[in-house]
Amino acid sequence: QKQVTSDHIDYTVNFYNKDLKNINISIISVTKKQQDLLRLLYKVTEPIRKHYTDLKDASVNFNPTSDLSHYTDNGMAVKRLTKEIEDHRILEQKHYFSLFNPRHREEALMFFGVLMHCADWNTAISSAAYFRERLNEGVFVYGLYTAVIHSKAGEGVVLPPLYEVTPHLFTNSEVINEAYSAKMRQTPGKFRMTFTGTRRNPEQRVAYFGEDIGLNVHHVTWHMDYPFWWKDSYGYHLDRKGELFFWAHHQLTVRFDAERLSNHLNLVDELYWDRPIVEGFAPHTTYKYGGEFPSRPDNVRFEDVDGIVRVRDLVIMESRIRDAIAHGYVTGHDGEIIDIRDEHGIEILGDVIESSKYSPNPEYYGPLHNLAHIILGRQGDPHGKFNMPPGTSQIHGQHLQRTQRHTPSYTKEDIEFAGVVINSVGIDGKLETFFEDFEFDLTMGVDDTEEIEDVPISAIVSRLNHEPFSITADITNNNGDNLFAIIREFLCPRNDANVHS
Repeated sequence: QKQVTSDHIDYTVNFYNKDLKNINISIISVTKKQQDLLRLLYKVTEPIRKHYTDLKDASVNFNPTSDLSHYTDNGMAVKRLTKEIEDHRILEQKHYFSLFNPRHREEALMFFGVLMHCADWNTAISSAAYFRERLNEGVFVYGLYTAVIHSKAGEGVVLPPLYEVTPHLFTNSEVINEAYSAKMRQTPGKFRMTFTGTRRNPEQRVAYFGEDIGLNVHHVTWHMDYPFWWKDSYGYHLDRKGELFFWAHHQLTVRFDAERLSNHLNLVDELYWDRPIVEGFAPHTTYKYGGEFPSRPDNVRFEDVDGIVRVRDLVIMESRIRDAIAHGYVTGHDGEIIDIRDEHGIEILGDVIESSKYSPNPEYYGPLHNLAHIILGRQGDPHGKFNMPPGTSQIHGQHLQRTQRHTPSYTKEDIEFAGVVINSVGIDGKLETFFEDFEFDLTMGVDDTEEIEDVPISAIVSRLNHEPFSITADITNNNGDNLFAIIREFLCPRNDANVHS
């Protein structure tokens, strides 16, 4: 049967199988899925809009446990989450969410599990609407985003950028205040967002990179693509997850170093737990609920975060990882010796440092990466005296780079492409960068009521761009037959911060 409506095509197929009994497969168009998702994420800190009638009805009348056959796990995940809500054990709404808070993360993964086990889109979207009105807003957004990324039902759906769904986390609080003023006056507005700091701070020269909203959303989304909490029981194995953990962070740090050299700044120094954090940072951002992101002054020494992490524990974890790199192997939880001086070594060590579920021995090597995020983000209030929320943090990948230095070099045979010759390489176009204005929507950053229409409110920020160019290569294949090849281009600065080659 095929029914065509104004906004989507719905195919319904019924058939009989002696083992599976009657099965109904409903294929919802990507357009309809996209619409449902955008409506769910519209102003997540407020109730679902009444004119989104299907979602509003589901949020009120849907009973997620009335028919457990709509879940592939017989409703185990949905029964658990529903019980937590009934027992009033969940994080309340209008409260900040932190992925590194174990209980916050547990609730987000309970919701993620419900969505991953929905047998069809209608069940998933009805469940999402129901739990949207009952879960903490941050828990809901994180669980929904990760489920869309990792479920088959989410294929083809484009997630809106987080800087428009949760603009408080990416926008200066001064701009948010201006947006609220415009909303109260019902006056459209476009507000210029500047980078933090002043010219007295040399780090201000590269604020355009560290504070770029696209780069920050990319980093958050990458960790949703390859989350440290992922288990293969969710449905599949994340191939080369540890290696990609290294690759993503290495690309980020070397690009940052390249930007620093271009602005006459030295390379980023390694992080030492027994030395002060030389450079402070004032993020100028705020949680929707919970206060502003704490600032960190210059030359702060690391302190234990009461009840969560001690500096000496991080020193011990780092020492164990350094020993593993020096010895060329890690020790599995059952005492197995696992070699890391081969092509798989970086994969294993990436899992160890992040301490993902793929780590061969998380009990011994510990969650270094995650605890480092926590301790850096808590230095504004390490003892909880002022009930401050966590702040921002910066992690550098010196351990993974050290592993590369211990890995055997490529041989001629490893990189040789017999019979293929690169005759020349050229560039068409100008290698020229420039700053341009980028506008993004702030509508979801301000509260309102359905009775009053929204007015256009947006922020404008300068972002780095470049003139279009292409790289050309003249390549000869002397093998006679067609060959498949991948071309990788490596770019690096030619001079140091003092313009010395």
